[in-house]
Amino acid sequence: MPERLLYFDCSAGVSGDMTLGALVDLGLPVKKLTAELEKLQAGHFRVKAVKGSRQGIRGTHFRVQAPDDPGHRHLAEFAGILEASRLSVRIKERSLELLRRIYAAEARVHGKRIDDIHLHELGSLDTLIDVVGTLVGLELLGVGAVESSPINVGGGEIEMEHGSMSAPAPATALLLKGAPVFSDGSSFERTTPTGALLVTSLARRFGPWPAMTMRQVGYGLGSKDPQDGRPNALRLVLGEARSGGLQTVLVMEATLDDMSPEVAGYLLERLLAAGALDVFLTPVQMKKSRPGVNVTVLAPVRLRQDMAEILFAESTTLGLRCSEVERQVLERKQVRVSTPFGKVTVKLGLSNGRVVNAAPEFEDCRRIASRKGVPLKEVQQAALAAWRAESLGRGPDRS
Repeated sequence: MPERLLYFDCSAGVSGDMTLGALVDLGLPVKKLTAELEKLQAGHFRVKAVKGSRQGIRGTHFRVQAPDDPGHRHLAEFAGILEASRLSVRIKERSLELLRRIYAAEARVHGKRIDDIHLHELGSLDTLIDVVGTLVGLELLGVGAVESSPINVGGGEIEMEHGSMSAPAPATALLLKGAPVFSDGSSFERTTPTGALLVTSLARRFGPWPAMTMRQVGYGLGSKDPQDGRPNALRLVLGEARSGGLQTVLVMEATLDDMSPEVAGYLLERLLAAGALDVFLTPVQMKKSRPGVNVTVLAPVRLRQDMAEILFAESTTLGLRCSEVERQVLERKQVRVSTPFGKVTVKLGLSNGRVVNAAPEFEDCRRIASRKGVPLKEVQQAALAAWRAESLGRGPDRS
């Protein structure tokens, strides 16, 4: 199945409520979202998704109403709410990971320990709901990957507890570290700390629109409605990623001379199970004439931290070499063919719509060969012959 891709068009900025509004505008059912948010069991609050417009752009404004919420929470308080909730373990852990980033940014701004920081507006239920709601929304919509445009931070002065400062806010600037940003000269803050947190935590890549088949477009409306410049609306585009073409991937390497071969096999399995695109081991001769192994991992850029944690936990390495590289891949497709032994999946590689590679799925062939008591290569040959016969019947593109 093609990967479901969500693209953030942050040319007018991004915030937590704009993100949730755009997800609802894409088709995220409010009732299902609300049912998941109620699992927080975090006191009385209501969420509303209201249709509106900004400079003629129709979209959805998402609002959280929690009149009795005291705010001013420490990270431990949010952690307690998540732990006591009925949310899935995956959503709990990912939400806490994101919230920890925003507290770490504020702690650095104020020169304090993360556990000593209590946030004012960002310590409210709004922040928790923006984070949890976005993660839940991506799951409900079946999003497999997120990419983003460069981020508009806006301009103007931001009133803070200790005075005013030009946009972006200090914590926002830290959260945006490493992401491409710009300002269109607006007189207000276009990207909030929560918006910066969400897009930089979720996006695997920043740049122009990706190669994708567009399916839905949604607009999330901000609170302000300026009558000049860009409409205060976040555009989200949902579709299927094109599997071929150029892709940016992460390469991680570690060279080891003190790891058991049994552990190396287990490490490889764990990395692949966690989403690595490929893992391979290369014999090398190291210093002091020791034989060793070079572990190379290819993975989506967004999984950098996950891959690093596994490598540090499961191998003996004390450091990693990391780089991002481009790879060019064929568009991929699968078809099922009928053979005298049973049905087999054939994997196809296409270039400009033309099949240039065809390979029977090994596990299908192995299972059939074992069950039927015939040589594996006979099943593979039969699958290719069946595909050729069927593709000739479908026409000249052989796809």
